[in-house]
Amino acid sequence: MNIDTSEIRFLIRRLTQRTGTPVHDDDLTQDVTLKAVEACRKQREIRHPRAFLAKIVRDAVQDYWRRRRVVFDISTLDESRFVELPNFEVDLDRRRRTALLRTALLQMESSKRATLELYYENDYSISEISVIQGKSESAVKTELMRTRRALAERVQELANKKANAESIGRFKQSG
Repeated sequence: MNIDTSEIRFLIRRLTQRTGTPVHDDDLTQDVTLKAVEACRKQREIRHPRAFLAKIVRDAVQDYWRRRRVVFDISTLDESRFVELPNFEVDLDRRRRTALLRTALLQMESSKRATLELYYENDYSISEISVIQGKSESAVKTELMRTRRALAERVQELANKKANAESIGRFKQSG
């Protein structure tokens, strides 16, 4: 497959126009081109080259935007924005959910926790994780999906246990 950088630039522009912020970044174009060359080396036969290239571009643009997420620093807030901060109850609920999530994460297998950490904390792409772990990209995607589902179920179990324990405690106090 012959890779045309003008085609890549066109696909990047086309894809990012939907977001309202078209990207004109040569680094992104080079990144997509390198990923396309690597992917072509791995594939024996490419039946639909444009769709194949479009998938690579879409994944690269998603990675690009995920890496450009702005981390909000509370120390940079001016006083006029304090009105937008959540009230005490919402903040307390968020802390409880965060504590439940941490507990559930600590109870997970280390391999599944590592995959989540690579993806969410270290901002590695699916393809980068697949190289690190020596798995296929589809295996990593499947593992992420199943791990997120299992984590959500475990958090729900912990929340239910905690709610039941609190209601039993209140019942004993009232009796």
